[in-house]
Amino acid sequence: MARIAVLLSDRCQPKECQGECQAYCPPVRMGQECIVWGPDGKPIISETLCIGCGICVHKCPFTAIKILNTPEAAEDEMVHRYGLNTFRLYRLPIPRPRGVVGLLGPNGIGKSTSLRLLSGQERPNLGRYDDPPSWDEVIRQYRGTELQTHFQRLARGEIRTVVKPQYVDVFSDRKGTTVGQFVEEGGGDPGEALSQLNLSDREGTDLSELSGGELQLAVLARTLATPADLYFLDEPSSYLDIVHRLLVARVIRNLGETRSVLVVEHDLALLDYLADQSHLLYGEEAAFGVVSHPLPMRTAINTYLDGYLKDENVRFRTEPIRFTSHPPKPAGRRFPQVRFGALEKEYPGFHLSVNGGELAKGETVGIVGPNSTGKTTFVKMLAGVETPTRGEPPVGVPVSYKPQYLKATGDWSLQERVDALAASGSLDAAMFQRDLVPGLELAGILEVPLTKLSGGELQKAACALCLARPARLYLLDEPSAYLDSNQRMNMARLLRRLVERETSTALVVDHDVYFLDLACDALMTFREDRREGDPLARGIGEGPFSMREGMNRLLRQVQVTFRRDEETHRPRINKEGSVLDREQRTQGEYYYSSLN
Repeated sequence: MARIAVLLSDRCQPKECQGECQAYCPPVRMGQECIVWGPDGKPIISETLCIGCGICVHKCPFTAIKILNTPEAAEDEMVHRYGLNTFRLYRLPIPRPRGVVGLLGPNGIGKSTSLRLLSGQERPNLGRYDDPPSWDEVIRQYRGTELQTHFQRLARGEIRTVVKPQYVDVFSDRKGTTVGQFVEEGGGDPGEALSQLNLSDREGTDLSELSGGELQLAVLARTLATPADLYFLDEPSSYLDIVHRLLVARVIRNLGETRSVLVVEHDLALLDYLADQSHLLYGEEAAFGVVSHPLPMRTAINTYLDGYLKDENVRFRTEPIRFTSHPPKPAGRRFPQVRFGALEKEYPGFHLSVNGGELAKGETVGIVGPNSTGKTTFVKMLAGVETPTRGEPPVGVPVSYKPQYLKATGDWSLQERVDALAASGSLDAAMFQRDLVPGLELAGILEVPLTKLSGGELQKAACALCLARPARLYLLDEPSAYLDSNQRMNMARLLRRLVERETSTALVVDHDVYFLDLACDALMTFREDRREGDPLARGIGEGPFSMREGMNRLLRQVQVTFRRDEETHRPRINKEGSVLDREQRTQGEYYYSSLN
């Protein structure tokens, strides 16, 4: 059994505390130097002297220390370590000569680190951060394995690799660079790459003028245009709607027919469709990560949902996640809570028209459709942020709104924000602490300033503040953005449970099929309204419909069918042209079918 001591340096604030970690440490009180102060004024914890009591963990006012006992991985399997009391990675994924391999696991567990090591951006240090090994030592460490050949070719420069980074926002600052010029920097044919991703009409557009989804496609196009033997794609579906996610998945599958591809992706339906096999990563966020042996894609996702890895006798989830077929609620049990009439909104170059409808108590309604069809505009009209050009939003309905784009300002911590809102009477602090802190795993960030939270942490904080406000209608715009697959499923189940218990109503804009399937009872669909010769872009919103009808309407637009997994009942994308795909299309059943 190995003991790991981790200091989360970004949370540690030695000038704001009394050194509780050292003051209460039993070995220190016995005269041993288990915790000493480093040159930067922050504690250094000796893993050899630590007895694993956990007192420092509980005494630290900023929850900046983790002490973990890890029987799952042997120290001789350590691949990389960044420094003393920092993250460490055990084992590595194995690239295939050809095909698509997925990496599946929570954030902060080592997926991006694995890509950097396998691509040659960093050399594995085998845990020797203070005395990094040479390539010859690394190759000797992996002798007799498939990774030996990979590292030999990497060290000799015989393998070409290209990495699509996780965060594409950094490229938006490149003013004066057009999409065509940016993609051409990859060294291949920009025209073909842009055509594959339906981005040809944006070739002359400046990068700074692109939306998040368009920028993601541009970075993907540049990656595809780069001649390489091994492609690494880190979260290629971020910012994309369901139409473009499926387009990207098809492109990646085609690439895998002739090249080796490794993909990190949190959209499980997409990963299931595009990858042949996957490695699971488990461990503790920001502390350590262990890479499993490769598993067939279906087995990998089912194992991930079940939470138990049989090969290694490791349980990483306390209870399995199960999906249901969502039979429609009986009409007699639906009690309308919010009614809205037809709404229209006009902008220069765009017109939105939304049909009237009603939302029931205890019901979570998803809003789905391609980007730029008016989903966010509709939610803003209900929230009172935008005024309709024609029609009236519901009057007298208490609303709580979580916008699509989040920006933290000031030096508030999440707990300070909660306390202030509770004091003003605009937030239920008891419900926040009882349901949202454990449900969204917020305990570790309560005292951290909002400006220092990561994208996923800020997303969870914003959703928690939204759901803790007393309201009858909750509006959440893309609550799964920046969250890993595990956090998305936790968010979906918590949202559904709270809405049903409080008999409130929620409208949720999202593109993740698993999230929608777990959270929603009904769907509203948005689509483009193309009129020949009309330069005005138009969007039409319809519904709510039952989940079955709503998903059929959406998937008919993108021409893809889903089946249900026999073991977990999760949605799975059918292979185009398969027997089940053809039969479901004939039936007009794109999501639910008597055939599966």
